[in-house]
This record gives sequence, structure tokens and C-alpha cells, in this order.
Amino acid sequence: MTFGSFNRYPFNLVRDIEYDEPRGPISHGRFHTMTGYNARNQMTPSDTDLFATLTMLTERFSIDYGILHTCSLDSMGHRFGHDCIEMDHACYVMDGMLAAFLPRWRKAGYEIIVTADHGQTDRGHHGGHDHDMQDFALYYFGAAAGAEPTILLNQLQLAPTVLQRLGVAIPVTMKAKPFLI
Repeated sequence: MTFGSFNRYPFNLVRDIEYDEPRGPISHGRFHTMTGYNARNQMTPSDTDLFATLTMLTERFSIDYGILHTCSLDSMGHRFGHDCIEMDHACYVMDGMLAAFLPRWRKAGYEIIVTADHGQTDRGHHGGHDHDMQDFALYYFGAAAGAEPTILLNQLQLAPTVLQRLGVAIPVTMKAKPFLI
């Protein structure tokens, strides 16, 4: 659920917005461009629509791994910063939407990691080395044992953790240790 396509380049809106190609690097994908997105026009797909699409893919194709990137909280953070009423409300709404799908995914045997791709300052900046820009939330729903809730994780641990949970070899270039066992 991201802009672009890993199966072909360049991304062709009509051809690549939805595909089911069992032999491709990504077997089943649904993509959204967010064309027209800016600070005044969020133009993000509804998170409920994205969760429903992922659920449909899990039920129709029994996919081994799904990754979904919603843009709502990211967009709200850029627009308002993270410590504000608007962001509090957006988190509350996202929580309600996600809660409707989590039990269904768990019942189907999936483990769920909910996280962010970056932290943010009160003014909506990210990508730097400040703690606010590197601090991020992470929630895990599954049977694996994990780190103590008070341990601060490094975001570089996420990729090796996902690879380990999938039974895929972790490249030697990834130095951070997985946080789930």
C-alpha cells in the first residue's frame, strides 16, 4: 500500500495499482499514489479501507507477509506536530480502526507489528538525529517473546526482527539484533 511498484518500473497507474502475480517479487499488491497530497489536502486513503484491503488479501491468498503503510498519522504529524489535540484525535481514531481488524488477523495466525517509520518534533520535522526524530512507537501482537516494555529499541532492529520472524536469513550488513524471539 505504497507509492510505486516493486514488480515493474516505471509505475503505471492503470496497470500497477492492483496486481496478483504469484511469481513476482511481490505476489499480490494494491497501491495508492496519493496524487494531489499536500498540507491543505491530505488525500490519504482511509485507514479502514487499507486495513480491509490487507484483510481481503490475507483471506483470499493466504499471504505469508503483509506490509501496510498508512499515511494518516504521518500526515497529521507533519501538519500539526505530534504534541497537539489534532494528533491525539488522529491516534484515537486510528486505534479504533485498527482494533476492528487485529482480532481477525490474530485469529488467522498472523503476528502484527505496528510501528512508525520515524519520530517527529513538535513542529513536524523528521529525518534528523534528534531524539524526537528517532524515537518511535512500536506495538507487537503475537506469540513471540520480546524485550521488556521499558527497554528502548533501536529502529534499526526492526528489519532483522521481521526477517527472523519470517525465517529469512539476516544479511551481514544488518548489525542490529532482533528484539523478538
